Amino acid sequence: MKRIFNGVGALAGLALSASAFSGPIALYPTGPSQDSAYLRFVNAADTSLELTPEGAKTSLKLENGQAVSGFIPVSGGRPIRGTLSRDGKSVPLDVKVNAGDFATVFVLADARQGIRQVLVSEAFDIPNQLKASLALFDADSGCSDARINLAGRDVDLFQKAPPGNPRRQELNPRASLAVQLVCAGSPEGSPVELGALEANKRYSLLLLPSSTGPRLITATDSLSN
Repeated sequence: MKRIFNGVGALAGLALSASAFSGPIALYPTGPSQDSAYLRFVNAADTSLELTPEGAKTSLKLENGQAVSGFIPVSGGRPIRGTLSRDGKSVPLDVKVNAGDFATVFVLADARQGIRQVLVSEAFDIPNQLKASLALFDADSGCSDARINLAGRDVDLFQKAPPGNPRRQELNPRASLAVQLVCAGSPEGSPVELGALEANKRYSLLLLPSSTGPRLITATDSLSN
């Protein structure tokens, strides 16, 4: 349990994103801190997404171009249930996140049901307080051999990162960083500007499918309490 306590303490210094929510942040009940897990949502569509937790009177909404929620505290190892709604269609949410893990639910488009979910979990490790931490989450199977190059250079930013999904890399802090998505050896879209990367903060690059092809969005990993 030590890893969980230390991980939560390290995240406490991150910027909070309470403005992401339409109601109170405590959408789901949680137990003791050592049993907590964390869950966020990524809306891959341009239209609003709503999560209605099972048995709750409040909901979470991602709207007005907002694609990523903050991390919501949930009970680790227990079913997290609710309903995801978008464009007049709804599907059940039923996921489980191990205690101490940080999970991302990608809410993608589906031709039949309207919504398809992809869950990616990450075990939290205490970051190097002198470095910025950047992760690549891949939710687009259409981008084969996905790479993130430094803009204008044939240098894979995650070449030293452990394999898997996500792939997380520690970087020296910098005032700005621009990257280029590469699929199957060819650049995809325009370079993406990440802005400043600060020491002891965690960031995400989220690779999503869209009607115009693979796209990257960026987010600062943050708690929502």
